[in-house]
Amino acid sequence: MKQIKVGIGFGLWRLGMPSPETIVKVAERAEDWGLDSFWLSDHLLAPSPELDVITTLSLLASRTSRMKLGPSVLLLNLRHPLLVAKAFASLDYLSKGRMVMAVGTGANLADYAACGIPTEGRGKRLEEGIEVLRTVWREKNASFHGRFFNFDNVTLEPRPVARTNNDFGTMDIWVGGRSETALKRTAKMGDGFFASFQTPDEYAKSMASIRKYAVEFGRANAHIESGLILLCRIATSRQKALDEMEPMPKALGRGAEQFLERIVYGTAEDVIGRVSEYVGHGLDKFVLWPIATPDAWAKQVELVGSEIANHYMKAAA
Repeated sequence: MKQIKVGIGFGLWRLGMPSPETIVKVAERAEDWGLDSFWLSDHLLAPSPELDVITTLSLLASRTSRMKLGPSVLLLNLRHPLLVAKAFASLDYLSKGRMVMAVGTGANLADYAACGIPTEGRGKRLEEGIEVLRTVWREKNASFHGRFFNFDNVTLEPRPVARTNNDFGTMDIWVGGRSETALKRTAKMGDGFFASFQTPDEYAKSMASIRKYAVEFGRANAHIESGLILLCRIATSRQKALDEMEPMPKALGRGAEQFLERIVYGTAEDVIGRVSEYVGHGLDKFVLWPIATPDAWAKQVELVGSEIANHYMKAAA
């Protein structure tokens, strides 16, 4: 069996945010628990507390040595891509090449208004931003002239460690989203697709579309990876898991049924059984996002590592 990698989603603190001490403790133990990666949510105007992505990645990089680290997904359009390129090149240097970038347009258009950025053309702005990142990560004295960004003779040092696992030679850039436009963008210029909260069938359809579009863009043989974000709750039974995360589906009202179709919950065996449905469609990278109050969060992260990630490590061995 090939290695199934399991990471942790970090953020979306709808039930409250853990203390700094708890976050540090979890970061220091995460690799021992068998976790592969940390992925941070990025929101400006949010209904719950959210930490700054770059600041938090710096902390996590300092407390880990092997785990991959990245945003899922970074709202690149809210920032100038040169500033993002500089920040993530620095993070890649400090983490010894462990950064992975994932980007998307975001769903909250109020973020754009707050930052004074037009929503019109946000897809094209994102694509230009991706091109800027790759250009200045690869080249000295880089120049770029587009619709949204223009500059000449820009050199960023240090640049990220060159990658050999993708088609572009830079830090991996994955694309998030579920629209057809996002799928086309992945096929055209992504190193990977970051799906979120999809059922197994929805995920399979998304990947089939990406492969079809990749042929149209001349990337039939491109190495395009994929990963999936799933909210998660582990307990001694499915009913106990439902009881423990009651505030989430209750707040959704009519949306609760769809919510439960797109999360994994119950015993470790229940979670592994549901994850296996996605594995059957070829998915081998999962980001499980604990639904937990601050006092329960660390234990949920530990359970994802010890019960889920370690299960797949043993199976691969």
